[in-house]
Amino acid sequence: MIAELYKARSTRSVWWLGAVAVVFCVVWAVVDVALWLGDRSDRDVEAAYAMAQQGYLFALVIGVLLVAGEYRHRTVTWALLVTPHRSRVVVAKLAACAVVGLVVGLAGAAATGTYVFAATGLFTAGVPLALLGSVVSTALWTVLGGALGALVRNQTATVVGAFLWFFYAEWLLIALVPAVGRWTPSGAAKAVSGWTRDAMPVAGDLLPMWAGGLLFLAYALAAAGLAVLTTTRRDVT
Repeated sequence: MIAELYKARSTRSVWWLGAVAVVFCVVWAVVDVALWLGDRSDRDVEAAYAMAQQGYLFALVIGVLLVAGEYRHRTVTWALLVTPHRSRVVVAKLAACAVVGLVVGLAGAAATGTYVFAATGLFTAGVPLALLGSVVSTALWTVLGGALGALVRNQTATVVGAFLWFFYAEWLLIALVPAVGRWTPSGAAKAVSGWTRDAMPVAGDLLPMWAGGLLFLAYALAAAGLAVLTTTRRDVT
């Protein structure tokens, strides 16, 4: 995994995407606070801090680049020559994705938390959990992106497919069948950071934080398992 982290550190696009993800979180927090009207409940305050998970799509793309990018540049061949056990290579790459996502999530939580507190001076007992959930959510999004990159292998196709699903197909599905909203990857991920308000057009509220975390972890692990399985059975080129 150390070698994979060195690769991530030397990849400029990872740094740029991570920075954009952090900025995106803060922008969402600025908009959320600007839209506050009247009295602010604890739920409103915690939702503003939970904007720290809004850079999730950039975290997903980072995961895709870290894995599918190796297939694009053919550097995955060297990794497999050094470590011929393909499953270990994939696991190491996904572990590196988790670490990178964790760093991006921590940066997003720090920047968002600093802004919201400076702008409002408000802090509730649920804010630490909202920030912690945002960090965990971001890390899992990166792992999910890495797993999808290992499954599809084509960097562009993976990114485009992910955007189409999470921006259009998933929301269309939720609009048509609101009851499934809390069970989708996006619904589970938002629940991790404590989104309990009408963040998505779901039937009822989102899952509790712990349930959303377990469900999103299950999505990430399922994708990772498929990535390991398919990588060990397919040709590299």
